[in-house]
Amino acid sequence: MYQVLARKYRPRNFIELVGQNHVSRALTSALERGRLHHAYLFTGTRGVGKTTIARILAKCLNCETGVTSTPCEVCATCKAVNEGRFIDLIEIDAASRTKVEDTRELLDNVPYAPTQGRFKVYLIDEVHMLSTHSFNALLKTLEEPPEHVKFLFATTDPQKLPITVISRCLQFTLRPLAVDEITEHLTHILQKEEIQAEQDAIWQIAESAQGSLRDALSLTDQAIAYGQGAIQHQDVKEMLGLIDRTIIYDLVLAIHQNQKQRVSELLMQFRQQALDVSLVLDQLISTLHELALLQYLPDLSLKYSAEINKKIMQLSQLISAQDLQLYYQVACKGRADLQLAVTQEQGFEMCVLRLLAFRPLHPNEVLVSAPQQVQQQAPQIAVQAPVQNAQLQVDEYHEVVAPIAEIQSVVSGQIQELSSDDFLDEPMLDVNEPNSTASSDQIIFDPASEDALFDLDESNDDVNLVADNADQVEVSSDDFLFDEIAPLNDAVEAETAKPQDNIAVAVQEEDLFLSQEQMPIESVSEVAAAKIVNEPILEFEQPSLEEKRVAVETVSAQNSGLMPQDILRLTPQQLEGDWTVDKWEYWFRNSTLTPAVQELAQQGVMTGQIDGESLFHIPPQYEQLLNQLQHTLEQSLKNEWPNTHFQVKYAEVETTTPYSMQNQRKEKAYARASELLHAEAAVKDILQNFDGEIQNIQLK
Repeated sequence: MYQVLARKYRPRNFIELVGQNHVSRALTSALERGRLHHAYLFTGTRGVGKTTIARILAKCLNCETGVTSTPCEVCATCKAVNEGRFIDLIEIDAASRTKVEDTRELLDNVPYAPTQGRFKVYLIDEVHMLSTHSFNALLKTLEEPPEHVKFLFATTDPQKLPITVISRCLQFTLRPLAVDEITEHLTHILQKEEIQAEQDAIWQIAESAQGSLRDALSLTDQAIAYGQGAIQHQDVKEMLGLIDRTIIYDLVLAIHQNQKQRVSELLMQFRQQALDVSLVLDQLISTLHELALLQYLPDLSLKYSAEINKKIMQLSQLISAQDLQLYYQVACKGRADLQLAVTQEQGFEMCVLRLLAFRPLHPNEVLVSAPQQVQQQAPQIAVQAPVQNAQLQVDEYHEVVAPIAEIQSVVSGQIQELSSDDFLDEPMLDVNEPNSTASSDQIIFDPASEDALFDLDESNDDVNLVADNADQVEVSSDDFLFDEIAPLNDAVEAETAKPQDNIAVAVQEEDLFLSQEQMPIESVSEVAAAKIVNEPILEFEQPSLEEKRVAVETVSAQNSGLMPQDILRLTPQQLEGDWTVDKWEYWFRNSTLTPAVQELAQQGVMTGQIDGESLFHIPPQYEQLLNQLQHTLEQSLKNEWPNTHFQVKYAEVETTTPYSMQNQRKEKAYARASELLHAEAAVKDILQNFDGEIQNIQLK
C-alpha cells in the first residue's frame, strides 16, 4: 500500500532530523550526560518536527540498549515506537480530550510503573487546547511526577498556555526551515524515489511551503500526481497559481525606465490571465527586497536558475538604492490598502501608477513648494524699453519655415482687432493704478499655418501691467527639475533703449533652458510689461546696437547654415584609446545614468585609458555628493568596459569641463536663434511698424 512521503520519510533519529540543530544538540547532550528533565515543551509552526522529535526522544529513553542519543532501530522497543504500537508511549490529542475528566483519567494511571519500557512517556499534542481546569489539575503532577514518567508537550500556540505550565517545562522553540534545507531534502527524497524533477520546480515548492517540511512533502506528492510522474516547473506554477518571475522583473524595469506603454501591456496581461493581484504584489515586494539586498550584499547566493539570477543582478545594478526604497514603501502601502479599494484589481493598478508617478529626491536637489522659489534661483534682470504709440496695420504675411515664435509686445492707444481661428489667448495680469494708461496686446506667429496670420487682442480699457515673478512668467515643470539638478549660470544680456519721459517697461528674464533630449526649438517668446512711475528709473549700461550687430555677425559667420539644435548636438566620438573631455562628455550624456549622476559627471574630467586605468578629476566641493553616487558611476563604466579601474582625484579642474562646454554651446545656439528670428520678414515688419525690439528670447 502506498504511503505518503511525509510519513514514509519521517526522521527516526536525530541524525536524520532536518534543521532544528539547536534542539537536537541540547537533547543529545542531555541524553549522553543523563541530565534528563521530567517535562519538555516543543513549540513551533506546523510541520517543523515537534511530534517527530518527541517520538525520537521517547525511543531514546526506552531503547533496549540503554538511554542513548542514537537508538539501535532493531530492538523490539524501537520497532514498536516506529510502528506506533509501543504501549508505554501514550499519545494524546488534546484537541479531542479537553475536559477535566479526561485529564483526571490520565492522572489516575500516572503512579503505575511502565509495562514494557524504561519510562512511561505521555505525549500530549496541541496541548494549548486543554481547558483551564485541565491545566490546573495537571499542575501538581507536572511539578513532581514519579521518576518513571516523562511529559512531552507539543503546541503551535504557546501564548495560550498558562505561565505556571510553561515554568515547569523545558521549552524548545522550533524554527521554520530555510528554503535551502527543504530544497536539499526534497532533492534527496526524489532521487530515492527515482522521480525526474526540475531544480526550479523543487525550489518553487520549497518556497511555497513557507518553512514547513510536511507542507513541502505534501505539495511534492501533489506535483508528482499533477505532472504524471515527473515534476516540471511550469506544472508547479500552474498547480500553485503562481506568476512567472520574469513578468515581475519586466514590470520593475518598465516602472524604473518610465515605459508607460510597457506597463500598460503588463497590466492588461494580468487582467487577461485573471491573476490574484495580491500574490502579484507580494511577489513584487519580495523582488524589491531581493534587489535591495543584492546592492549591499552582492555576494548573496541566489536560489534561482542561471537566467533569472543574471536578470536579478542586472536589475540591482541598474536601479538606484533610493528608487528601490521608494518602490518598496509604495508597494507595501499598496498591499495594506488592497482591502480598502473597491476591487483588489483597482487597488493593485493604482499602486503601480503611484510607482510610476513618484521618484525620490536626489541629494543635490531642492524641494520646490511654489513657483516663486524657483524664480528666486534664476537670474533676473530688469531692463527698460520704450513704449511707442502705434496703429497696427497688417496687410499681408508670407509663409516662413522657422521655429515657432510667440511674441508679446506692449503698445499704447487704440488697437484694431483682426479675428482668426489661430488666436492663442494667454492670460495677462491686470493691475489698476490711478493716473496711468497703458494697453497690452499679444501677437502670435505660427509658421506651420498655411496663411501665417497674426491675431490681435483689442482692449478699450486703460490698464497698467506690472511684471511679477510668479504670475507674469510661466515656467514649466521640466524647467523646475533642470534648475534643481543643473542650474545654469548663463547671464543673458539686458538691452536698454532711451527712456521716454516717465514711462518704463520692466522685463522679467527667465533662464535659458534646452536639454539634450529636447533639441528642436518649440517656442521663442517675448514677454514685456509696462508700468508708469513718477520717479527716475536707474538705467543699466548696455552695449550699443553696433556692438550687438558685430556680435551677431560673428556668430552668423561661424554657424552659417546651422540650426540651434545642430549647434547643441554633440559630435560622435570613438570610445577607445585615451580619455578626452569630448569622449567623456559624449559617453555620459548618452549613457543610462540618472540626471543626478550626469550632473555630477559634467563637473569633472576623466583622464587615463578607456577600459583601463581611469582617473576622475573633480573639485573638492563635490566630494560628499560623489561619495553617494560613485558606486553607480563606477558600475556603469565597468558594465561597458570590464577592465576599468576607477579612481577619483579631488582637486580644482584647470581644463575645460563638460559643464562649461555645454554653456558655450547654449550661448552660440541662443545667438543663432536670435539671428534667425531677426531675419524673418514678418518679424522685421512688426519691429519696424512699432519701432520696437525683441528683448527676451527663450529656447525650449
